[in-house]
Amino acid sequence: MPYVLVGRTTNFKGKRLWEIVGCLKNFGVGRMVVRSTFERYPEPCFYRIVNAEPEMDTGRPHMGEDNMKGKILVEKVFRGKNCGVVNMSKVAYKTDFRLIHKIEEAKYLQSYENFTPPEQKIFPQTMEMPPLLKIVAEREGHASNVLRLTMCRNSGRIAKDGEESTAELCVGLDTPLSPQLYKGVI
Repeated sequence: MPYVLVGRTTNFKGKRLWEIVGCLKNFGVGRMVVRSTFERYPEPCFYRIVNAEPEMDTGRPHMGEDNMKGKILVEKVFRGKNCGVVNMSKVAYKTDFRLIHKIEEAKYLQSYENFTPPEQKIFPQTMEMPPLLKIVAEREGHASNVLRLTMCRNSGRIAKDGEESTAELCVGLDTPLSPQLYKGVI
């Protein structure tokens, strides 16, 4: 009879942080761990354990989850940027952590020290309206045909007054994957 899986699937691969830390000397202070979900980034991402204080006895004997809580402080390096010391107690229960072997630690540290962040794109402050929006704006009597830009991602920043932009923004269609479908279309 085949097995039928019920419930949500997860992308986590690994162990809980307290399962790893509980098996190490001095609760793993000084060791490095990695989250498997952050290994997809090309930039170095890892945690170095600074302090771990588990809640050893909660008054419920023989409970499997007793040693899965507590306070754990780590030095966080995310995408090549040192975020400082962070409290990981809220995410330590996730089964997403992997202990880095002592031999591999030098490789992670070297990639962090040699990491150079990519050059940040500078976008212009305004751009031309798309054609349909321009028609609607003219119909409603708006005098301006440009849009002011705001950034919501870390892909770049908007140019300041008098600063030259390095990225181009254009309105229109890119080259299609199948140009034969667009033959004869204006």
